[in-house]
Amino acid sequence: MTSTAAHVARPALVLGPHTVDAARISADILARNPDHPQREAIRRALGNLPGTRRYLAPYEQIVGERSTVQRKDDTFDAVRRAARDAVTAALADTGLAPGDIDCVVVSSATADKVPGLAVHLLNDLGLRPDVRIRSMTQAACAGGALALVMAENHLARYPEHTVLVLVGEFLSAMYQDSARSLEDQIYKALWGDLVAATVVAARPLGSAPTLRIDHTWEYTLPHTVERYRKLTDERGDHFSSTRDSLRSVTDLAPALLDWLGRHADGPLDFGILHPGGPAILTRLAKVLGVDEEFVRHSRDVLAQEGNLGGATVLSVLHRTYRTPPRPGHQGLVLGLGPGVSTAALLVTWSG
Repeated sequence: MTSTAAHVARPALVLGPHTVDAARISADILARNPDHPQREAIRRALGNLPGTRRYLAPYEQIVGERSTVQRKDDTFDAVRRAARDAVTAALADTGLAPGDIDCVVVSSATADKVPGLAVHLLNDLGLRPDVRIRSMTQAACAGGALALVMAENHLARYPEHTVLVLVGEFLSAMYQDSARSLEDQIYKALWGDLVAATVVAARPLGSAPTLRIDHTWEYTLPHTVERYRKLTDERGDHFSSTRDSLRSVTDLAPALLDWLGRHADGPLDFGILHPGGPAILTRLAKVLGVDEEFVRHSRDVLAQEGNLGGATVLSVLHRTYRTPPRPGHQGLVLGLGPGVSTAALLVTWSG
């Protein structure tokens, strides 16, 4: 356990206001690709992604033609507006004011501009000019877990501080009709949008039980940079991956299990996991030796909201707060992203 405890408050979520049925997305993809050489494989893959997705913009705008500049401007502006709302709600939930925040940790791989999102939040919300800013634009799907790791690291040096964590992704804005590989089509049906904020401090914020961070871990698989990438062309940004990406959980397993074996206090009781997709989540559960209940919230987020990138773990944590574990139960927070890089936290539900 770390010498300074770090407690994570219940996250405040701003989900995309537009709920789109996955069946509509799948039908549209197939209609746009009538002669695709892998059309049957695409149909089968999309059939494994049921449920709904939450978008920050109407579906018609997501699939419509936009210039690279317009796409980036729309993405940044939408995430910035949602970030203001998420942070305002997180501060209200914890009884804090903007001036109480000493450090801001922000992760967004989609709303990347200069000056960045954190600087705009400082001005939009009236944060102190001396607030410490930690910004990440490359962690992507690992960003939520990594932001919590960075918050815990900051508190280890400054235990009297209060840290604001914001993770926001507008992943549906990565939709490109010209990206036509099997993996591209799966991403189009998988992505969702979320901006989420939470507060991390060396003390519980309020009298209710909280999530306490006990230990953190970071690990990067060497020579796997091709597995997950954000690419840019004349139409803007889009994500790409290779089939080797499905091996990432298996490849990480020895190091992950070694870390858990050295630091976990017995079996894990609950999971707050970034579910990249149904197959990856199933493989992770198998590696951890856990049952379906352990991954229930992660699977529900995937089915009802989509793959929300780094913000996923905060949506899963929000559901965990609604149906909390028993005090003293031990859990795992884990995010897997490009690199292939992983951030994980051993946590305890502290009553």
